[in-house]
Amino acid sequence: MSLSANTIDRTLPQVVEAIYDSVADVDRWQSTLEAIRRLAIGQLAMLAVVDTATNSARFSVSCGDPAILEPLQRDYRSEVPFFTAVPKMDIDMPFTVDSFYALQGPDARQNWIDSRIVREWVEPNRLDDFFWVALMKRPTRIGTLMVVTDKDRPQISTEDLALVSSLAPHVRRAVTIGDLFEAERRKAEIFRSIIENLTHPVMIVSNDMQIIFANSAAEALLMESSAVSSVRGQLAFAYPQANAAISCAVELGTRDEFALGPSGINIPLAKVGVAAVAHVMPLARREISARMSQRAAAAIFIAAAGATPTPALDAIAALFGLTAAEKRVTGHVACGKTRKEIACASGVSDGTIKSQLATIFDKTGTGDQRELELLIRELSPPLRSR
Repeated sequence: MSLSANTIDRTLPQVVEAIYDSVADVDRWQSTLEAIRRLAIGQLAMLAVVDTATNSARFSVSCGDPAILEPLQRDYRSEVPFFTAVPKMDIDMPFTVDSFYALQGPDARQNWIDSRIVREWVEPNRLDDFFWVALMKRPTRIGTLMVVTDKDRPQISTEDLALVSSLAPHVRRAVTIGDLFEAERRKAEIFRSIIENLTHPVMIVSNDMQIIFANSAAEALLMESSAVSSVRGQLAFAYPQANAAISCAVELGTRDEFALGPSGINIPLAKVGVAAVAHVMPLARREISARMSQRAAAAIFIAAAGATPTPALDAIAALFGLTAAEKRVTGHVACGKTRKEIACASGVSDGTIKSQLATIFDKTGTGDQRELELLIRELSPPLRSR
């Protein structure tokens, strides 16, 4: 039981469009998650954002056989031991059961096998493995996507993990922006009304960054902040690297939503009194009610960065659209490791690291590891303006 490469290539862009359609119309998440479940050849799928302060779900949707899903949610949810490892997970990187054992230590496997949830729920339902992805790790928010597989499915392969990893940044962008909407969902029914009521600055722009609409918070930001400005109606950010990253994400999202990947999420802004980040949501393929104008290419959301300064690696990844694997390699470079040492630490060949470094150098505009190290130092908190 597997999907052909042609089917996957044809289906992926459709699933990505459905993910972004679900931001403004939350009722679409059910069918969108179902499409993700089918693509991953899973038995169950669950997507949730949890408020860690109240230990309650801000957003939750699931799909699959209710006879299997309902007992998990009713009787066993608190007994899933893998939740404690979520803070250690890399964003956008799908984990399987075996990789969770590695995170949790030598007793994790046996503890899981001996648990009540395995005896009473996993084994009777012939469940086998999962893809589990961390989408959000903040002091007050945790967001995850999980797709559970059964014993009839072939063993999860490297290609399967790459497939889920390619979808993860799109789901992350959607739930991140959707979380900003959550406080207003009950007050407004259409996209424009939600945007107008948000306390976060939001600007709708064309593909050349011309401002089509700005909510009240955005108008105030444009008047008061040196970090964001409007020059003859064109949106500009004072921090050059943020400006380039946001403009690129808007253009790329207009041209190819799937290729947008991790670009345009949590882009750190400089020259601001309070640390802030920008999220770019593509609109070109949305219905007109969710675009407000035929010219609308993207919505740019400005949000507080969080309780701590943006770590240098996170800033690098956001500004230059690094994948989770590329971010990990960059982290090794930041520690001063050689290419051979990075390959050994990553468990891959020297050729693989050479290829990944070439991509990182191209994305960041650096020529070698020394220049990349200098860039990381420049972006170490607090971000320096230019």
